[in-house]
Formats: sequence, C-alpha cells, structure tokens
Amino acid sequence: MPKIVDHAARRTEIVHGLWQVIYTRGIDAVTFRSVADAAGISIGRVQHYFPSREGLILEGCRQLVASADLGGSDDAKDRVAELTEFLHAFIPSGEAMRMGASVWFTYVAKAVGDPDIAEIVVANDRRTEEAATAKVERARAQGDGSVLSVADVAVRLVALAKGLAQDVMLDVRSPASAYRILDDEVERVVS
Repeated sequence: MPKIVDHAARRTEIVHGLWQVIYTRGIDAVTFRSVADAAGISIGRVQHYFPSREGLILEGCRQLVASADLGGSDDAKDRVAELTEFLHAFIPSGEAMRMGASVWFTYVAKAVGDPDIAEIVVANDRRTEEAATAKVERARAQGDGSVLSVADVAVRLVALAKGLAQDVMLDVRSPASAYRILDDEVERVVS
C-alpha cells in the first residue's frame, strides 16, 4: 500500500520551524539547516518543499497572515465586546502570541525592502481595517457613537492597538495596561 503524505501539513511543519528560527535568532539566521533543525526534520525535506530561502520566507508570511482570525460571531449580542475582543487580539499576552507578534514585526520590517512581502503585509492591513470598520459600525449601532466617521474610528483604533502591541513586546507596558487603554478608547468612540 502506498504511503499517503499530507503535503500541506509538511509545509506547515516547515513554516513553524521557520517561525521558531525568526523568533529566537532573527530572519538573517534563516537557512535550510536552521529551519530543519528547529522543525526536527531533514534539510532535504525543507529543500523538497521550498527550493529557495526567499520562497520559504515568503510562504511563512503568507501562512502567518492566513492564520490570523479577523472574523467574529455574526450572532454576537454585544457588538462593543466583539470590537474590544478584536482589538485585544493585537496585544501579545502569552508566549505563543509574543512569538507571533515578533515574527509579524520582522515581516513588517522586511516589507520595507521586499515588494513581495510588502504586498502581503499591505493586503493584510487592508483586510484588518475592513474588519475593524465593520465591527465599529456594528458597535456604534449600540450607542450614540463619535462624530468621526466609522472608517476614521476604525483606522485610529487599529493604529492604537498596533502601537500598544509594540509597547507590550518591548516591555514598555503590560498587556493589562494595553487592554485598559483600548477599552477606554472603545468606550469613548462608540458610546
């Protein structure tokens, strides 16, 4: 009986090794060997699925974006809580989230000089703003709302959440402090 191989799972396993290398040693340390070692697999397997280092790094960015949950429950009763939860998701509050945020910030920095990565990052930012806009609009239906447009409020809230995420990563403030700031701002602009 022939062996059935889950190629998507193998690619994901390799990408998880890539993220581990980026998180612990930086993107400049990414080699087929370092990724293979982090994933606990052979270099040959990495090379089989990714013929180039650049292709591997690009796929890592794609998978990181694909793993982000921008949705929310359409049947949520409390739309303000839904918006707040969405914004809280930016704040790295545990080790896994710190790893994800660190890898994401690395990709954002790389996007400055890499048009392929930039395309993914910019498209993700657009989707994030669209999701935030929809959530702000639904949350405003529960309150009086701000004089600013829904889109302006969404952009400001996302920018604030991103900046607070950076502060938390740099240990300038705690996740709890970042959550309080976001909660206060949501309260101010939607009620």
